[in-house]
Amino acid sequence: MKFLLFTKRLEHLSLEELAATVAELGLDGVDLTVRGAGHNLPEAAAGTAGHVTPDRVQTDLPRAVEICRAHGLEIGWITTDITSAASPYTREVIATLSACGIPQFKLGYHHYDGFGHLRRQLDEMRRDLEGLEKLCQEYGIQAGVHVHAGYCLSAEAMLVERMVADFDPAAIGIYADLGHMGLEGAYGGWVQSLDLISERLIMLSLKNVGLFPYTNEDDASRRSHVQPDHLALVQSASDGVVSWESKFVPLKEGITPYREAFQYLKQIGYSNYACFHTEYQGAWSWRELSYSELIAQLKEDVAYVREITAELDM
Repeated sequence: MKFLLFTKRLEHLSLEELAATVAELGLDGVDLTVRGAGHNLPEAAAGTAGHVTPDRVQTDLPRAVEICRAHGLEIGWITTDITSAASPYTREVIATLSACGIPQFKLGYHHYDGFGHLRRQLDEMRRDLEGLEKLCQEYGIQAGVHVHAGYCLSAEAMLVERMVADFDPAAIGIYADLGHMGLEGAYGGWVQSLDLISERLIMLSLKNVGLFPYTNEDDASRRSHVQPDHLALVQSASDGVVSWESKFVPLKEGITPYREAFQYLKQIGYSNYACFHTEYQGAWSWRELSYSELIAQLKEDVAYVREITAELDM
């Protein structure tokens, strides 16, 4: 198995610095962020942007490919905030991917509007995917719907499988996330989800998540997977009521048992890249790590996963 690094936590580095760092870590390539400031992740910090911004994709992405390949790396796929064919620069991004020989990209997120709206929103998302399917077929590119816990329409992997079932598998697939799937299906749901999506699985994220207690006297805004407009529901609890918040933790410490997960991945014959996400900064991390601490934790995560894949001969 080959491994990528998601570049979100290294966006302060230049492309040259990024490539040198990833090569030194012994990974095979990167999942490069190609999105604008204020991209639509639920936990995104205002003003953050990708290593490449969509308006400059036609010039900067080919340059990024050259820099990465000069360091012996590939851009396995890119992460975007594209949610439909009408998203800004969608055609330019997909056409440039095709020209650069990058076969896949991660889609952005459709956010849940709250109880009572789901059926309508799923129909809207399906129509958005129809437009993207046509563009992906035109350029020979695959789009991955990322399984992302919380108030995203793609929070439940089984629902994502239903969503993509009728689309061309060469154009639309599923980006599984072991951390988010473990959070939403902590007991056996993540196993059943991985089983169900296995035939449409095209991309894989390596994260893990733990649950931590807090009361309303704590800072409820630190909850990592709750949209701001839902915080009032959390904050209305009586004094002393204990709730639980999710935080990203080292891969060997969270809800998802990685050895078991990789046994299933071997069983289904998953052979594409697996991507380390290193979400160890900000309120959604179990600890606020400095950059040097983040790199040290990443090295531990890489060693842990390589140990498992070596045991399983993957």
